[in-house]
Parts: sequence; structure tokens; C-alpha cells
Amino acid sequence: MSINFTIECRNCGTHTMVESYVNCRTKRSLNADSIIHVDTECAIRCPNCRSRLNTSEAEFRSQVKYVHES
Repeated sequence: MSINFTIECRNCGTHTMVESYVNCRTKRSLNADSIIHVDTECAIRCPNCRSRLNTSEAEFRSQVKYVHES
């Protein structure tokens, strides 16, 4: 199962789609508050201004606009 996040860059306002894979047997409704872990080791950068979107879990969650399951 994959979860796609639409993130709005705090710096320039660009919307970016980020895909994350989750090992989960049950599907459930997700929102920004139910994200358990955000990887902050590997940078996720805005394609427009190149600012880092995941310097902390709290910063990442504050920029998430939509969560899509697939």
C-alpha cells in the first residue's frame, strides 16, 4: 500500500506529491495527524525553490494538505 501526500511548500507555495510505502494489512482513513513516522534523514525538497520539506516531523505535518491512499 502506498500513501501519497500533497504538500504545500511553506516557502514558495508550490504543491508537491510525495509517495510513501506502508506495510499495512488493513486500509484505514488517513489524515496528517495519523502519520506515525516521517523520515527526516533523507531530504524531501520542493522542486521549485529547493527548500527542505521534512526538517522535522512537525514541519512536514504542518505542510501536508491532502493524503491519498492507493
